[in-house]
Amino acid sequence: MKVEIFMIGKIADKPYQKLVELYLDRCSRRLPVEIIFCRNEDELLRRIAAKECIVALDEHAPCRDTDGFCRWLEQKINSGVNRLIFCLGAAEGHDPRVRAAATEFISLSPLTLNHQLALLVLSEQLYRAISIMFGEPYHKA
Repeated sequence: MKVEIFMIGKIADKPYQKLVELYLDRCSRRLPVEIIFCRNEDELLRRIAAKECIVALDEHAPCRDTDGFCRWLEQKINSGVNRLIFCLGAAEGHDPRVRAAATEFISLSPLTLNHQLALLVLSEQLYRAISIMFGEPYHKA
C-alpha cells in the first residue's frame, strides 16, 4: 500500500519541513508516503478523483488514540487497499466537494491545527504506527 497526503499550499517553515521529511523518510522503509501539494481545492479534487480510500482530516471527526490509529492503519494495510489518501483542507476547512468524495473522516486532535502542524502530527503518527506494527522501539507506551 502507498500513502499519499494531499495538502493545499506548501510547507512555509523549514523546521516543520525537516521534521516531516524525517518521519516520512523513516516510514519509507516499511510504508511509502508521498506528500502532494495542491494549489487549490479544484486541483486536489482532480487528483483524488476515483481513488478508493480518501480520508479527510477534520477536527470534528472521531479522534483515535495512538493504539486506535495503529489498529485502523493496520486494518487498511491488510484490507488490500492500494492507496490510502489523506486530505488536509484549506484554512477554511474542506470544500463540500472534498467532503462528499471522502470515504472516511478522522481527527488528529480536537484542537484546530494549522496545516504545517497537522502534517507534522500525521507524519509522526504514521511513523509511530509503523514502529508499533513492526515491534520497533520508537513507541514507549
